[in-house]
Amino acid sequence: LVVLIFKNYWLLEYALSEKITPDLLKQTLSNLYTVNPQHVDDELAQSFYQPTQVPSVSATVEVLSQIYCNDPGRTPMDLHRLYPTIIGSTCITEEPNNDDTIPIHLIWGDKDLVTPLEGSVGQLYTDMAAANDNNNKVTMDIIQGGHIPFDDNPKESNKSLLRWLNTL
Repeated sequence: LVVLIFKNYWLLEYALSEKITPDLLKQTLSNLYTVNPQHVDDELAQSFYQPTQVPSVSATVEVLSQIYCNDPGRTPMDLHRLYPTIIGSTCITEEPNNDDTIPIHLIWGDKDLVTPLEGSVGQLYTDMAAANDNNNKVTMDIIQGGHIPFDDNPKESNKSLLRWLNTL
């Protein structure tokens, strides 16, 4: 389905030119906000819509095709395994610097439909946080919210972040 849509330049250009509107994007984005859907305002919708129109729809079609049809690169699971190797390095091929103590704190929306907790990435970090043995340094708070908890539920996100920062 991805190739059918994103390799079909005519179809994608038609959809971007004739079907995708700021109002449709606003409605779609609202589905990602489960606590405060009113945070999806016209300015946010425009921030997603405007780049599809500039410099041109055909340029956007090319970019979207490249993003969705090319190799997506390393997964979060792959990258996390390389974490000790890439901390402080300028590229992932450098030798490890043996500093794997830099902490990671995740704030995850309990109703994230894009990257659900039940998915492979959610499970990776849920399991790592649950097995935190102080060498791992991965902590996680699951708060009420969708895919963008910092905007959807800023009060709880900030409480979580401040609580974690106070432990450092």
